[in-house]
Amino acid sequence: MLKGVLKNFGVVIRGRGIAGVFSVLATGLMANALSPTEFGLVVLIHTYVMVIRGALNFRTFEAVVRYGIPLNDAGNDAGFLALLRSTTLIDLASAVLAALVGILAASAAGVILDWDAEMVTWASFYSLFILSTANGTPNGILRVYNRFDALSVQFTVAPALRFISVAVAWALEAPMPVFILAWGSAFALGHIYMVVRGMIELRAHVSTGLWTGFRWREIRERDSEFWKFIRVVYWQTNIDLLPKHVSVLLAGAMLGPAAAGLFRLAREFSTVLTQPAVALREVLFPDLTRSFHARDGGISKVPFKAAVIAGLAGLVFVAVSVIFGKSILGVIGEEYVPAAALLSLLLLAASFDLASASLRAAAYAVGEAGAVLNIHLAGIAVYISMFFLLTRLTGLIGPGLAAILASLLALGLTARLVAKTAGRKPAV
Repeated sequence: MLKGVLKNFGVVIRGRGIAGVFSVLATGLMANALSPTEFGLVVLIHTYVMVIRGALNFRTFEAVVRYGIPLNDAGNDAGFLALLRSTTLIDLASAVLAALVGILAASAAGVILDWDAEMVTWASFYSLFILSTANGTPNGILRVYNRFDALSVQFTVAPALRFISVAVAWALEAPMPVFILAWGSAFALGHIYMVVRGMIELRAHVSTGLWTGFRWREIRERDSEFWKFIRVVYWQTNIDLLPKHVSVLLAGAMLGPAAAGLFRLAREFSTVLTQPAVALREVLFPDLTRSFHARDGGISKVPFKAAVIAGLAGLVFVAVSVIFGKSILGVIGEEYVPAAALLSLLLLAASFDLASASLRAAAYAVGEAGAVLNIHLAGIAVYISMFFLLTRLTGLIGPGLAAILASLLALGLTARLVAKTAGRKPAV
């Protein structure tokens, strides 16, 4: 199984790697074209929308993998399609609700983040892009059919379009609103591509139409385990959201828009490890789920091997950032060099996250999503308390120190959980 995982991981990480390059280039060009304050404002608008969407994101692709793989492998097309209809309705409802909340809450966000009326208007408009994000089910379909090659392509769509549009705006010396439109349009088109690609894949494997035989009561008749899994993954998504996006808003509120821009830039560069962590977790989850139901023993060995390899690889990037971080950020502009120390700290935290990615996937596969949620609740409590304390004491490096403490705690507790539960047998 490890060979298959590494193959899929290689395919996904290639796509995420290309996406990361485009994303860093787009961010760097925008930072170069705008003042630190303007750059920070664009970052805050995008982050605001990501927080709203994340707070109402049920990550239904996790449920499609968790419950769809046994149905698909057993040839139960009717049950599989019923599952997909339920998750699709959740996708649509959550996207519409998130867009409405984003529009209605923009004024309140403007008060907290000190936006003027124009920025509040832009935040409301940008919230409409959330409607394109109802793609959790197509995402899960591609994973069930092992189409990580298609996912790899999808990962590059939005960053590539963002880079192209930002490059044009940069060359034309366009004003800040043009960069806002470029960022949001690319974001929406990337999600739309996922929907189209997932539906094409479904039609290639199942001849029956997705909505054939649909009954509204299907979604109500889902068993309690399904809804429990949806709830756990929902809260886990919100916990993941805090260090990823909410921290940028907190930095902006505590240190100002310019500091938020520096923080966002450092986080963008740290995706060299955070993206592989997400990819590793998502690639392993389907295979570990199959391994768990097949009882082939892979689930007790592969996660720990992958954790050691991933963690060591992450430390290499930390060393590179310590040596070359200032020079890399200096290429964008001297005003961004102060983010170098934060970059190294965020990469160290990301190394711990990368090591724990395979362990988290294993815990999900054996049905311990609730325990993982509790672990990350403890981690986020540490992160938030340390974020406020250390940011007030040390300034911009405070968020990095807080991230390290939270990630290290999550790694240790998740490793302990998997060691205790890997030998469990699947429920019949």
